[in-house]
Amino acid sequence: MKVDLFLALVRSGLYERPLAAEELASASAATDADWAAILKVARQQTVLGQLYQALFQLPTDVRPPEAVVTTLMSDALRAVRHTYAAAKASEDLVERLRAAGLAPVVMKGVSVAAFYGHPEFRTAGDIDIYLPASEIKQAAALLDESAVSPDGSRTGRFEGVAVDLHDRYFDLHCATRKLPAVGTSEATLLMLSAHILKHAIGPGVGLRQLCDMAMACRGLAGSFDPARLREIFRQTGTLRWNRLLFSFLVERLGLDEQIFAQIFGTARVASAPLLDIVLEGGNFGHYAAARRDRIAAGTAHRKRDTLRRFLHRLPFSLRFAPCETLATIWTLIQGNLRPACIKKIN
Repeated sequence: MKVDLFLALVRSGLYERPLAAEELASASAATDADWAAILKVARQQTVLGQLYQALFQLPTDVRPPEAVVTTLMSDALRAVRHTYAAAKASEDLVERLRAAGLAPVVMKGVSVAAFYGHPEFRTAGDIDIYLPASEIKQAAALLDESAVSPDGSRTGRFEGVAVDLHDRYFDLHCATRKLPAVGTSEATLLMLSAHILKHAIGPGVGLRQLCDMAMACRGLAGSFDPARLREIFRQTGTLRWNRLLFSFLVERLGLDEQIFAQIFGTARVASAPLLDIVLEGGNFGHYAAARRDRIAAGTAHRKRDTLRRFLHRLPFSLRFAPCETLATIWTLIQGNLRPACIKKIN
């Protein structure tokens, strides 16, 4: 698969701009097999909407084969319908929670979509809601069904869409005093960064989450204090990780290099280690070798596979986020040792 062309097309869709001359030459030389491979990877990385948008930036004589275009349009429009459904369910759920006197904060996907030029083309996943710990049980009662996950969050469904209720806004293990206030731009960026890290050191992370981070950085530029953000990264032990993450955003997803310079000041680091993880497993690592088979085989097989992947990632994880890696593994072990940690609770 032409990785550079795939990433160029994603950037084209994200920023709605034509390919550069050398990228256009690569697209012109792409074979039917190349385009089929790009479509497959876009599906695995859940960036079909961005690939669909990129089509409109291509000259007519450079577009993919008709079969690829037809399939892409069908898949992208199906994703758009789900995105609209998730957005409506999120609005309805937040309204219900507030009516019950609770204080929900929408996290991750649904909220990040607002940073995209066309939010409908950002493929939706679950609805993630942050609430104080004292409100989680009451909120879970409003879902169609709910269960406790190994990380302590409550999962369920609302209007047919999967929902995760979290009593922690940040997937980090550090003192509360080191964390920014929820609702600030710095908090949003740290939350997204920590979420990517959690999956990168474990089963895997897809390009959609990296696109979210790039769009949030661009959308929040000017509203966050770069020096303050760098200090937050340092205090939370994620400075090295974020230097890698932001290097990836600049090199692979076209983030303005000035944003990197304002935060880190120093030269970027090679982003290839993170790119390898993204391409290896796709969306949350689901497409890594044998991962789907392990998931289908049952909970015990899935958990063993997750542990194996955490161990496989250790050279990467201990290099870029050693303390957070060890704390995350310990937390997951404790969660999986809890009796009936996936049992239904209502």
